[in-house]
Amino acid sequence: MSVTRSYFICFAVRSGSSLLCQLLADTGLAGRPEEHFYHNISPDNLRGEPIADYESSIADALKSHTTANGVFGSKIGGGYWQDFTRRLLGIEALAGLPLREALDRCFPGLRYIHLTRRNKVRQAVSHWLAIQSGRWSSQHIATNVSPQYDFAAIDTLLQELAFREAVWADYFARNGIIPLQLVYEDFVQQKEATILRILDYLQIQRPADFQVPSPRHQPVGGELAEQWTQRFRKEKQAQFWTAFW
Repeated sequence: MSVTRSYFICFAVRSGSSLLCQLLADTGLAGRPEEHFYHNISPDNLRGEPIADYESSIADALKSHTTANGVFGSKIGGGYWQDFTRRLLGIEALAGLPLREALDRCFPGLRYIHLTRRNKVRQAVSHWLAIQSGRWSSQHIATNVSPQYDFAAIDTLLQELAFREAVWADYFARNGIIPLQLVYEDFVQQKEATILRILDYLQIQRPADFQVPSPRHQPVGGELAEQWTQRFRKEKQAQFWTAFW
Protein backbone atom coordinates (compact mmCIF):
# COMPACT_ATOMS: atom_id res chain seq x y z
CA MET A 1 0.00 0.00 0.00
CA SER A 2 1.41 3.38 -1.04
CA VAL A 3 1.45 5.96 1.75
CA THR A 4 -0.07 9.31 0.80
CA ARG A 5 -0.32 10.90 4.24
CA SER A 6 1.28 10.29 7.61
CA TYR A 7 0.92 11.58 11.13
CA PHE A 8 2.71 11.35 14.45
CA ILE A 9 0.96 11.48 17.80
CA CYS A 10 3.58 13.31 19.86
CA PHE A 11 3.03 12.50 23.51
CA ALA A 12 4.55 12.19 26.95
CA VAL A 13 3.93 9.08 29.01
CA ARG A 14 0.50 8.67 30.69
CA SER A 15 -1.43 11.13 28.53
CA GLY A 16 -4.05 8.82 27.02
CA SER A 17 -2.12 7.89 23.89
CA SER A 18 -3.13 4.21 24.00
CA LEU A 19 -6.82 5.11 24.03
CA LEU A 20 -6.36 7.63 21.24
CA CYS A 21 -4.47 5.13 19.09
CA GLN A 22 -7.09 2.45 19.66
CA LEU A 23 -9.94 4.71 18.60
CA LEU A 24 -8.09 5.91 15.49
CA ALA A 25 -7.04 2.39 14.49
CA ASP A 26 -10.58 1.10 14.92
CA THR A 27 -11.91 3.67 12.45
CA GLY A 28 -10.17 1.67 9.72
CA LEU A 29 -9.31 5.01 8.10
CA ALA A 30 -6.36 6.38 10.05
CA GLY A 31 -3.66 3.77 9.75
CA ARG A 32 -2.81 1.53 12.67
CA PRO A 33 -1.05 3.89 15.06
CA GLU A 34 1.06 2.15 17.65
CA GLU A 35 4.45 2.76 19.19
CA HIS A 36 6.28 1.70 16.02
CA PHE A 37 9.57 3.47 16.76
CA TYR A 38 10.20 2.65 20.39
CA HIS A 39 13.17 0.31 20.51
CA ASN A 40 13.38 -0.61 24.18
CA ILE A 41 15.63 2.14 25.40
CA SER A 42 15.85 2.20 29.19
CA PRO A 43 18.12 3.42 31.99
CA ASP A 44 19.96 0.12 31.63
CA ASN A 45 20.10 0.22 27.83
CA LEU A 46 20.36 3.79 26.58
CA ARG A 47 21.01 2.75 22.97
CA GLY A 48 18.06 0.38 22.81
CA GLU A 49 17.92 -2.71 20.67
CA PRO A 50 20.25 -2.74 17.66
CA ILE A 51 18.61 -2.58 14.21
CA ALA A 52 21.07 -3.17 11.39
CA ASP A 53 18.94 -1.70 8.58
CA TYR A 54 16.77 1.10 9.93
CA GLU A 55 15.62 2.17 6.47
CA SER A 56 14.09 -1.27 5.97
CA SER A 57 12.63 -1.18 9.47
CA ILE A 58 10.75 2.03 8.66
CA ALA A 59 9.65 0.63 5.30
CA ASP A 60 8.28 -2.47 7.05
CA ALA A 61 6.32 -0.32 9.52
CA LEU A 62 4.82 1.69 6.68
CA LYS A 63 3.91 -1.44 4.74
CA SER A 64 2.35 -3.22 7.69
CA HIS A 65 0.46 -0.38 9.35
CA THR A 66 -0.97 1.70 6.50
CA THR A 67 -4.69 1.44 5.85
CA ALA A 68 -6.21 0.95 2.40
CA ASN A 69 -6.72 4.70 1.96
CA GLY A 70 -2.95 5.30 2.19
CA VAL A 71 -2.80 6.66 5.75
CA PHE A 72 0.00 5.79 8.18
CA GLY A 73 0.13 6.85 11.82
CA SER A 74 2.40 6.28 14.76
CA LYS A 75 2.62 7.55 18.28
CA ILE A 76 6.06 8.63 19.42
CA GLY A 77 7.15 9.68 22.87
CA GLY A 78 9.33 12.58 23.87
CA GLY A 79 11.26 10.12 26.00
CA TYR A 80 12.74 8.38 22.95
CA TRP A 81 12.50 11.00 20.21
CA GLN A 82 16.28 11.47 20.34
CA ASP A 83 16.86 7.73 19.87
CA PHE A 84 14.45 7.61 16.93
CA THR A 85 15.94 10.64 15.17
CA ARG A 86 19.49 9.39 15.75
CA ARG A 87 18.61 6.17 13.96
CA LEU A 88 16.72 8.00 11.21
CA LEU A 89 19.58 10.39 10.43
CA GLY A 90 21.96 7.45 10.40
CA ILE A 91 20.31 6.18 7.20
CA GLU A 92 22.79 6.70 4.37
CA ALA A 93 20.24 8.17 1.97
CA LEU A 94 19.33 10.82 4.54
CA ALA A 95 22.85 11.74 5.62
CA GLY A 96 23.32 15.46 6.09
CA LEU A 97 19.67 16.40 5.73
CA PRO A 98 17.90 18.61 8.27
CA LEU A 99 15.71 16.51 10.53
CA ARG A 100 12.39 17.77 9.25
CA GLU A 101 13.37 17.18 5.63
CA ALA A 102 14.50 13.65 6.48
CA LEU A 103 11.19 12.96 8.19
CA ASP A 104 9.21 14.35 5.28
CA ARG A 105 11.09 12.08 2.87
CA CYS A 106 10.29 8.99 4.93
CA PHE A 107 6.73 9.88 5.92
CA PRO A 108 4.71 11.45 3.07
CA GLY A 109 2.46 14.34 4.02
CA LEU A 110 3.58 14.17 7.65
CA ARG A 111 1.41 16.00 10.17
CA TYR A 112 1.66 16.24 13.94
CA ILE A 113 -0.84 15.73 16.75
CA HIS A 114 0.42 16.97 20.11
CA LEU A 115 -1.22 15.19 23.07
CA THR A 116 -0.69 16.65 26.52
CA ARG A 117 -2.21 16.33 29.96
CA ARG A 118 -3.32 19.34 31.98
CA ASN A 119 -2.78 17.86 35.46
CA LYS A 120 0.95 17.12 35.49
CA VAL A 121 0.98 15.88 39.08
CA ARG A 122 -1.70 13.32 38.31
CA GLN A 123 0.30 12.36 35.22
CA ALA A 124 3.46 11.76 37.27
CA VAL A 125 1.48 9.76 39.84
CA SER A 126 0.00 7.65 37.05
CA HIS A 127 3.50 7.03 35.71
CA TRP A 128 4.78 5.89 39.09
CA LEU A 129 1.81 3.56 39.54
CA ALA A 130 2.38 2.04 36.10
CA ILE A 131 6.10 1.54 36.74
CA GLN A 132 5.36 -0.34 39.95
CA SER A 133 2.30 -2.32 38.90
CA GLY A 134 3.35 -3.12 35.33
CA ARG A 135 -0.17 -2.14 34.29
CA TRP A 136 0.27 0.44 31.56
CA SER A 137 -3.31 0.18 30.33
CA SER A 138 -6.60 -1.41 31.35
CA GLN A 139 -5.77 -4.27 28.97
CA HIS A 140 -2.73 -5.24 31.06
CA ILE A 141 -2.73 -7.36 34.20
CA ALA A 142 -0.90 -5.91 37.19
CA THR A 143 2.27 -7.77 38.16
CA ASN A 144 2.42 -5.97 41.51
CA VAL A 145 -0.88 -5.43 43.31
CA SER A 146 0.67 -3.50 46.22
CA PRO A 147 2.33 -0.36 44.82
CA GLN A 148 3.88 2.00 47.36
CA TYR A 149 3.73 5.79 47.51
CA ASP A 150 7.15 7.42 47.07
CA PHE A 151 7.40 11.21 47.16
CA ALA A 152 10.91 11.34 45.70
CA ALA A 153 10.03 9.01 42.82
CA ILE A 154 6.94 11.00 41.87
CA ASP A 155 8.86 14.26 42.17
CA THR A 156 11.56 12.96 39.83
CA LEU A 157 8.97 11.81 37.30
CA LEU A 158 7.27 15.20 37.48
CA GLN A 159 10.53 16.95 36.66
CA GLU A 160 11.30 14.41 33.94
CA LEU A 161 7.90 15.09 32.43
CA ALA A 162 8.83 18.74 31.91
CA PHE A 163 11.78 17.65 29.78
CA ARG A 164 9.73 15.12 27.81
CA GLU A 165 7.29 17.92 26.98
CA ALA A 166 10.14 20.31 26.16
CA VAL A 167 11.24 17.93 23.40
CA TRP A 168 8.07 18.72 21.46
CA ALA A 169 7.99 22.44 22.24
CA ASP A 170 11.56 22.76 20.95
CA TYR A 171 11.04 20.67 17.80
CA PHE A 172 7.83 22.46 16.82
CA ALA A 173 9.31 25.91 17.46
CA ARG A 174 12.53 25.23 15.57
CA ASN A 175 10.64 23.96 12.54
CA GLY A 176 7.71 26.34 12.45
CA ILE A 177 5.24 23.51 13.05
CA ILE A 178 1.76 24.20 14.41
CA PRO A 179 0.46 20.78 15.47
CA LEU A 180 -3.10 19.81 16.26
CA GLN A 181 -3.24 20.31 20.03
CA LEU A 182 -5.16 17.81 22.16
CA VAL A 183 -5.51 17.77 25.94
CA TYR A 184 -6.18 14.47 27.69
CA GLU A 185 -8.79 15.82 30.10
CA ASP A 186 -10.82 17.25 27.21
CA PHE A 187 -10.30 14.27 24.95
CA VAL A 188 -11.66 11.69 27.43
CA GLN A 189 -14.80 13.78 27.87
CA GLN A 190 -15.27 14.33 24.12
CA LYS A 191 -13.96 11.19 22.43
CA GLU A 192 -16.25 11.29 19.41
CA ALA A 193 -15.67 14.97 18.70
CA THR A 194 -11.91 14.50 19.11
CA ILE A 195 -11.71 11.65 16.60
CA LEU A 196 -13.78 13.59 14.06
CA ARG A 197 -11.55 16.61 14.60
CA ILE A 198 -8.45 14.51 13.92
CA LEU A 199 -9.90 12.97 10.75
CA ASP A 200 -10.76 16.45 9.49
CA TYR A 201 -7.28 17.73 10.37
CA LEU A 202 -5.73 14.86 8.42
CA GLN A 203 -8.19 15.45 5.56
CA ILE A 204 -9.39 11.86 5.70
CA GLN A 205 -12.69 11.30 3.96
CA ARG A 206 -15.20 9.16 5.81
CA PRO A 207 -18.32 7.37 4.59
CA ALA A 208 -21.74 8.86 5.20
CA ASP A 209 -22.59 6.13 7.72
CA PHE A 210 -19.31 6.49 9.64
CA GLN A 211 -19.46 6.06 13.40
CA VAL A 212 -16.66 6.66 15.88
CA PRO A 213 -15.61 3.34 17.45
CA SER A 214 -16.21 2.52 21.11
CA PRO A 215 -13.29 2.77 23.55
CA ARG A 216 -11.63 -0.46 24.64
CA HIS A 217 -9.35 1.24 27.18
CA GLN A 218 -10.50 2.47 30.58
CA PRO A 219 -8.77 4.64 33.22
CA VAL A 220 -6.68 2.53 35.59
CA GLY A 221 -5.54 4.87 38.39
CA GLY A 222 -8.77 5.16 40.32
CA GLU A 223 -9.04 6.20 43.95
CA LEU A 224 -5.45 5.33 44.79
CA ALA A 225 -4.09 7.69 42.13
CA GLU A 226 -6.31 10.47 43.45
CA GLN A 227 -5.14 9.87 47.03
CA TRP A 228 -1.51 9.98 45.99
CA THR A 229 -2.08 13.10 43.90
CA GLN A 230 -3.53 14.98 46.86
CA ARG A 231 -0.83 13.70 49.21
CA PHE A 232 1.95 14.74 46.84
CA ARG A 233 0.35 18.13 46.28
CA LYS A 234 0.41 18.86 50.00
CA GLU A 235 3.89 17.49 50.63
CA LYS A 236 5.45 19.28 47.66
CA GLN A 237 3.93 22.62 48.48
CA ALA A 238 5.13 22.37 52.06
CA GLN A 239 8.53 23.23 50.55
CA PHE A 240 7.17 26.47 49.06
CA TRP A 241 6.59 29.80 50.76
CA THR A 242 2.84 29.31 50.25
CA ALA A 243 0.39 26.80 48.81
CA PHE A 244 -0.49 27.76 45.24
CA TRP A 245 -2.86 24.86 44.53
